[in-house]
Amino acid sequence: MNDNAYLPMNGFRAEQPCRMGRFGWFQREAKATMKEKTGPDSEIRAKIEQAIRNQLKQTITNEESRIIDGIHQFITVAQQPPVTVERIIHEAALAIYRMFSFKEITIGLKSESDGRYRYLEFLGISKAAEEAMRKLSYSLEEFFDYDDYPAIRLSKVTELCIVEENPLLEFERETYDRTTFLSRARQSPDEFIEGDYIDISMYDLKDVLIGWIELSMPRYNKMPSIQTIYRLELFASVLSVLIQKTQLEKK
Repeated sequence: MNDNAYLPMNGFRAEQPCRMGRFGWFQREAKATMKEKTGPDSEIRAKIEQAIRNQLKQTITNEESRIIDGIHQFITVAQQPPVTVERIIHEAALAIYRMFSFKEITIGLKSESDGRYRYLEFLGISKAAEEAMRKLSYSLEEFFDYDDYPAIRLSKVTELCIVEENPLLEFERETYDRTTFLSRARQSPDEFIEGDYIDISMYDLKDVLIGWIELSMPRYNKMPSIQTIYRLELFASVLSVLIQKTQLEKK
């Protein structure tokens, strides 16, 4: 059956083809007759419409919907010309700030020239700390050196580094804005303090590390929930795809 088909219905014969709807083919005469109906059918329609509107209201206020909308907005903005890796990670940092409310966000990538990993995007930190972080670079082995940088594994791609396990060298202290707070004692296990940070790794299709997102100082200084971690990992996956796509298009 195609768009030019004619179907008899209730004794009528259609003179023109009708649009196919979810429940089949309708002739214009039959459709007009149905519109004249009142009573139970119209009450059912009103109830269905109200139920849909109520569901939409719930969806709009739902946290998952907010995150999905935020990711969609990020993709749209990041793909507007001119598209560069630098602009993509800048928009990513802004999106993370809006969606997840971390006060300090940095993003690092693998250099295509020497293969080392460096910080490239900074949000919420001072110029002095940014300059100090720009001087840092890591080989793959150094990046995953758990002797020098012990971490709590939260998932395959996410790690939590706590300041108690990461005594800072003098040059590393320069990367922090509030060094006087680095020695402050943690008041509770769920408190996120100066010197704590979360790393979310980004990988390519060959499972090679291409970069990472580093997050510090969440809202209310509390450890993020596991749901927040999962959402951040989803965002990191999207960001990884956009970065790789842009890098391939420029080769």
